[in-house]
Amino acid sequence: MLAAALVRPCSSSSTAAALQRGAAAAQRRALATSAPAHSSESLTARIAPQLADERRRLFAVVHVNDRQWKVTTGDLIQLEGASPLEHGDRIKLEKVLAVGAADFSLFGRPLLPADHVTVEATVVERSHKSPELYYRHYNHHQTRITRWQTTETTTLRIDAVRASPSILSEHSSEETKDAQRE
Repeated sequence: MLAAALVRPCSSSSTAAALQRGAAAAQRRALATSAPAHSSESLTARIAPQLADERRRLFAVVHVNDRQWKVTTGDLIQLEGASPLEHGDRIKLEKVLAVGAADFSLFGRPLLPADHVTVEATVVERSHKSPELYYRHYNHHQTRITRWQTTETTTLRIDAVRASPSILSEHSSEETKDAQRE
């Protein structure tokens, strides 16, 4: 049996997207109104050492099988549905929506570049859920459908969440351009 607790998916992709849009809009407003032009460089200078530090624990929001998961190193996620993965396979999750730590967060529009942010995972287990009863009764048709269904599941362990400091130069130039447009 697996010892670590499973991570729950985000409640709704629309809620996560709304939070992401709100945070991005707040950052643009802060850059455009109160912050001087050199503040993005100082912000970049403060975040870059945190990204370069291997001991720093980063989190990431990844998109897998039409679900969003907030993960960090050592987490387990359980994917439902058939997948071509085998036990022991190492994979890279490339659809990263956000990455951050306790002091900062970087959001993609809609995704962060795959060459700057990496989330690596290993397939720990492939199994089936316990059977669930599917029952359907159609009124006035004398039709009743009863069958047992099982869902194939794949459990992934997140091995590493890494972000290179070079993402900041690309990120800050986009924010500066947006602030100038507004």
